[in-house]
Amino acid sequence: MRGWFLIALMLLASGCTRAFYRRQADRESYQAIDERDHDPRWFLPSVDIAPPAESRLFDPYNPDRPPMPPDDPAAARYMQVANGMHGYRRWHKNGDAPTIENPDWRAYLALDKDGTLVLTPERSVELGLLNSPPYYNQLDNLYLAALALTLNRFEFALHWFGTNDTFFTHFGRGEDESNTLTTNSMLGFTKAFAAGGQLMVDFANSFVFQFAGPDTTVATSSIAINLVQPILRGFGRNVRMEGLTEAERNLLYTVRGFARFRKQFSFNIATNSYLSLLLQEQSIRNQRANITSLEQNFRLHEALYKAGSVSSVKVDQVYLSLKQGQLGLVQSESSLENARDNFKSILGLPSDIPIRLDNSLLAPFELNDAELTKLQTELDLFLAEYRELDQAPSLTKLQMGFKHLRAYHARTLKSIASVEQGLERWHKQLNEPREDKEQQALERAAYDARARDLKDLRVDMDRLAAGIEKSAAGLAEDQRRAGWEALQRRANEEIAAAAQLFVVETQIRVFLIQLKPVQQTQKTAIDYALDNRLDLMNRRAQVVDAWRQIDVTASALKAGLDIMANANIATPPLGSNPLDFRASASSYSVGFHFDGPLNRELERNVYRTSQINYEQARRTYITLEDQIIQTIRQDLRTLQTETLSFEISRQALIAAARQVESAREDLLNSTDPTSTQNILNALNALLSAKNSLIQSWVSYETTRIQLLLDMDALQVDERGLYINEPSDQSAPSPTAGS
Repeated sequence: MRGWFLIALMLLASGCTRAFYRRQADRESYQAIDERDHDPRWFLPSVDIAPPAESRLFDPYNPDRPPMPPDDPAAARYMQVANGMHGYRRWHKNGDAPTIENPDWRAYLALDKDGTLVLTPERSVELGLLNSPPYYNQLDNLYLAALALTLNRFEFALHWFGTNDTFFTHFGRGEDESNTLTTNSMLGFTKAFAAGGQLMVDFANSFVFQFAGPDTTVATSSIAINLVQPILRGFGRNVRMEGLTEAERNLLYTVRGFARFRKQFSFNIATNSYLSLLLQEQSIRNQRANITSLEQNFRLHEALYKAGSVSSVKVDQVYLSLKQGQLGLVQSESSLENARDNFKSILGLPSDIPIRLDNSLLAPFELNDAELTKLQTELDLFLAEYRELDQAPSLTKLQMGFKHLRAYHARTLKSIASVEQGLERWHKQLNEPREDKEQQALERAAYDARARDLKDLRVDMDRLAAGIEKSAAGLAEDQRRAGWEALQRRANEEIAAAAQLFVVETQIRVFLIQLKPVQQTQKTAIDYALDNRLDLMNRRAQVVDAWRQIDVTASALKAGLDIMANANIATPPLGSNPLDFRASASSYSVGFHFDGPLNRELERNVYRTSQINYEQARRTYITLEDQIIQTIRQDLRTLQTETLSFEISRQALIAAARQVESAREDLLNSTDPTSTQNILNALNALLSAKNSLIQSWVSYETTRIQLLLDMDALQVDERGLYINEPSDQSAPSPTAGS
């Protein structure tokens, strides 16, 4: 029996492995989280605090015995010697990790052939969920709340305990020598009851082996049963179960808080950060287009200067404007690189990884076809080439000029066909049902006007084609000057037609950009938010938590009255049979312990504090409710303002496009001394109008999605991307994910 006892003692001493306890903690914690993850309003995917292998934060080593990470050289010596004493010598027993971050994570980035990371809103969110330290910190907080709950639950389970004390005692010498081996063992459990009672059952066993003279053995055992049940102070499930109740509710709050954090995380990456970065990139594209126009304008002024039509002062003025535009572009590009680095930091990526944003979201803001812009540039240069000549060119050069003009005319006709396709898309868009009938009627009138413009332009182009052919047919050696003037006149007409087409195309494409409508009224949006805001749910529940504390702390003001029952079933004190339990050796007792409420200063203060905390919790809830209502009202007012701002920006861009073409036409056909400044002002106005339009769209779109987030109507799928399905049928329609 002694052998089996020693084996059992060794097994108990060794305990379970690290991995066993880790897996046990994970199993209970994840189960507790899953118990609360069945409401679609705070849906969470399968929670796992360990990052996947493609994450920069992934740890590829054994979590229970990780290798030593790289240390700071100056600090490392204190692990070897501290205060002159040698430290532990086996720090490297599990090996050494070469890096702190996952060494293989870059292989999962899927860079393009140029080594650039192409980002869409969806891919950005996915990378943020993989690599963002703040995201995993929130995930850890969720796990830790569940882990804390497992301890509160364990408080009401059976708590087993087992101990053993073994001593060998030597006393004296010779005849008085005594050698004794004493081993005392205890095995039992404690059990806490929901009403405040505490039960302890303990089986104690003692063996004394005497090795002096004839060997003797004394074995005694006892079974002790103790029960304590409070009657006044500390009595009741409301008091005893408060810690468990609070832990259960706190985990629910943390689950809902994490669910809302995922929505905000997705929104901040896919909307706030991504759209802001796109806006900067589009602004730079607009600046580059403006510089192209400034360069074109500069070349035109150089040609006009050679022909004697403008002064050198105007050429210098245009050149300075070009250089200022180039400087502004360099400054904007530097600011963009800083913004890209900040965005990479949000995603948890190092700043040395080159990125490129997918700008398909801004495709509607390409307001003019690149071919039409190129055609205008070539036509301006074509006219300047012939206009700057001092005398009529040769007949061959004139014939070649009309040949080129026919080619330009064919390209203009092709561009008209492309613009007509856009007009057809606009017509289909107008036939879709809309809430704003007045705006739809105004837009339909604009459509009808542009349709007439294109129809008239077709007629003008046919007339121009006939004129080109007639002028080309009349070319003769003795009529070279007349042919030269006719070529310039027909080129001017072609330029005017292309300019008119540019304006019409701008108007059509700018009307193809539509704001996604907001269907919510103020009442429906506020009602939905008050019913579904996860943080408001938590605040409402925390008011009840504070209310419960009044009852719990009041219990401590009572007198203490505990009923106690004890039973000690034992064997005879000098017997040798450890199982010889006898009534004569056993004892029983029943009684009570009373503690009068004569000193309750601390308890009184705690009780009064709980009342104040309850009132503060009520005020906090009321304040948050008011803030939510105020935020929803502000969002809707902002959307109304931004809708009007977008319409104004749309009309301003159309006017700016007309102004540019009008100024260009004046420059080519007029001797007005202000024509140079007019075209510079027009180009700046066009750049400003383009930037204003996209800024208005981004602001509207951001506020629209912010409204859905403020209502908690924005739902997030398992990938962390917000989706276009509300949490229930009464919810207003939220946005599509990016």
